[in-house]
Amino acid sequence: MPKYDFSTLSSLDFEELSRDLLQAEWSVLLEAFKVGRDKGIDLRYIPASGGTVIIQCKHFIKSGYAKLLYHLRNQERPKIESLKPTRYLLVTSVGLTPDNKQEILAVLSPFILSPVDILGADDINGLLSRHPNVEKSNFKLWLTSTSVIERVLHNAEVCQTEFEVQRIRRKLPFFVQNKVFPKAMDLLEKERLAIISRPPGIGKTTLAEMLLYTYLERGYEPVVVKAEIAEAKRFFKNDAKRIFYYDDFLGQIYLGDRSDYLGHNQDAALTDFMEMVRHSEHSRFILTTRAHILSSALQFSERLARSPLLEHRCVLELSSYSFGNRARILYNHLYFSQLPPVYKEAVIAEDFFLKVIKHEHFNPRLIEWLSTDLRSREVSANDYPAYISRLLIAPHEIWKGAFQNQLSDAARNVLLSFYTLGDWVDTNDIEPAFRALHQYRAKKYNRATAPGDFRNALRELDGAFLSYRSRFASYLNPSIREFVAALIAEDADTADDLIRSSIRFKQIERLWELTSQDSASALAGTFAASEVLIVNLLRTILPSPSLKWEKSRTGSLTGHVIDMGSEARIGFLAELTEHYKSMAFRDLTLQASQELTARWGGFVPEFITVVRLLESLSKNAWFMANGGAGLNDFFVQHLISHLEQANAADWVELDRLPQIALHWGAQFQAIVDRAFQTYCDEGFDDERADCSDSDDLSALKTSLEELSAKRGHSFSQQIKSLEEDIVEYEEENRSESMSEGESYSSSAQATEYERFTDEDAKQMFSTLCGD
Repeated sequence: MPKYDFSTLSSLDFEELSRDLLQAEWSVLLEAFKVGRDKGIDLRYIPASGGTVIIQCKHFIKSGYAKLLYHLRNQERPKIESLKPTRYLLVTSVGLTPDNKQEILAVLSPFILSPVDILGADDINGLLSRHPNVEKSNFKLWLTSTSVIERVLHNAEVCQTEFEVQRIRRKLPFFVQNKVFPKAMDLLEKERLAIISRPPGIGKTTLAEMLLYTYLERGYEPVVVKAEIAEAKRFFKNDAKRIFYYDDFLGQIYLGDRSDYLGHNQDAALTDFMEMVRHSEHSRFILTTRAHILSSALQFSERLARSPLLEHRCVLELSSYSFGNRARILYNHLYFSQLPPVYKEAVIAEDFFLKVIKHEHFNPRLIEWLSTDLRSREVSANDYPAYISRLLIAPHEIWKGAFQNQLSDAARNVLLSFYTLGDWVDTNDIEPAFRALHQYRAKKYNRATAPGDFRNALRELDGAFLSYRSRFASYLNPSIREFVAALIAEDADTADDLIRSSIRFKQIERLWELTSQDSASALAGTFAASEVLIVNLLRTILPSPSLKWEKSRTGSLTGHVIDMGSEARIGFLAELTEHYKSMAFRDLTLQASQELTARWGGFVPEFITVVRLLESLSKNAWFMANGGAGLNDFFVQHLISHLEQANAADWVELDRLPQIALHWGAQFQAIVDRAFQTYCDEGFDDERADCSDSDDLSALKTSLEELSAKRGHSFSQQIKSLEEDIVEYEEENRSESMSEGESYSSSAQATEYERFTDEDAKQMFSTLCGD
């Protein structure tokens, strides 16, 4: 028998559950009333034989039996006497003993005919065991059952994922299913792939986490990707039931350094893995991204543009939330919040909640913030509606007070430094940037510093602004990123401090990207007035490494990226050259190019990275007319001189070389054609021999398919051979799949609120401070 305590349900949730169970048990349709709270009727049934049956639902899980009995004696009995029902049923979430039922029977006699008409928590669990369809259709109830949680925890532990099961469990009471949820479930079932894109603050992460939680209940092992798709590929097995989750997949790897992202072939790796999942019966893949980043990525990467990203996308927008969805979101957050009752009453007063629900800036993230008990420390109950109104007008204010008044100087400097480094950064890599900014500002503003400032600041920010997992830091909430960005863009002193204290190329590049959002911002003005400062600063930083090498437990050295690579730096410097029309920046760009080519020596260049660098340089007309043309020629010649080392993925990009080279002639084309023919005759066998697993084989197959389409050369035999090798490899490494879990049953709640009215909302919120 199910064992629920119903603590994840609101009063409305509990009433709906009671209605569904009694309708299923009695096989009748029960009437529900909007004015139930003040008339003493929640549900009603009028039998054909005559008389009236009234059902009252009392969700006193927080209050307990003593308060329930007091409420029944002093508030409910007078209402029952005026209604004069022929039969009265009480349904409560409170656990009841036989003696408790006798006491209630005595208090409400003669309207309650027998203890059978008093249903406590155990009785409701008994009904749920007889009507499993009702259990499954009540989404939040089902996903918080003991058996589900045990399965979810087990599956998370098996894969040792960083998915925080208990944190998501705590979110379940607040979740309101909208029309995108069943669409995403349908995509995952039919296509095995769902990409959720949204503007900031609309709740894509919560939706994705609920989807992931649902699949964990069904026996899937979760794999949460944090950096590169290679993490997912390591755990992929064709017959193993695994669900892969890649949150903000483009924001993590694409925005930080576009050239490096493409140079490392991440777009190809991602699309290859998507295809692997789509052709695997037992795999599922959830990806989330910000809408504007997805649009930019599709323009920048041909592979992504040809991928199923758009075909399998669920666009989660504010319009995805109906008026009823919005009302339930606000209601749930207030109901389950720790806000004192006077704050909830302030929201109800004069139907203020309607203004919140209908406001153009309504979004789930803002509602979550407004309903935390921190608000009661910042504003009185009387001022609470005005406070909410101000934040709806200017949402960034939710972080401003805490940033200015509750953080130390060191914590503020960590947060500012973190923004310039990215969204997912090793805490050890934050420290050098922090120290540079912290010491600069201490000297400039005459502030004290202490040896433990950095670690103390990390502790101060943990759970408030940042979250730390496995040594890496990320924003606790995406709106914090937006707030910090706005702070930097709007404050000239902060912008100047960050520029002057930067120790890495990517810090300047990230600040430069921010100016594109508002050319009239204080940050843009600082860049406009700082040409000499920035060129000298970047000249100083230019020799700094882009990789940090660390010794592993086995003694081998492993490198991870801490700054933009050489090719990306050249592209960025050319962009600044074009913007400033500056010979100083031009000279620095040429210097960076000379240092890069000097390091190349006899080494084979990264063909993909250099081709895309050439494409980037060609867009800067002033730079090309003032020295860039010679650089273009040099890079082209260097690539051509090493073509015998190009692999299939390289050749896919090299096909564009004639279009981006300034001086392309028959001689160059002849060299390229001969080299490509050599690859066709001999290169495949060498590259096939270097493949170590099915991922490598799949990537090679994809590249050959693209080459066939681009150059008209048939690789059909090679592709067929690779397909056979992939099947053979996977059969050798096949593992037994997990046993089937219970199927998902969609709740009707998503459509129930589509026809919601103001009066419905008023009735809903009239129960907010009851029970």
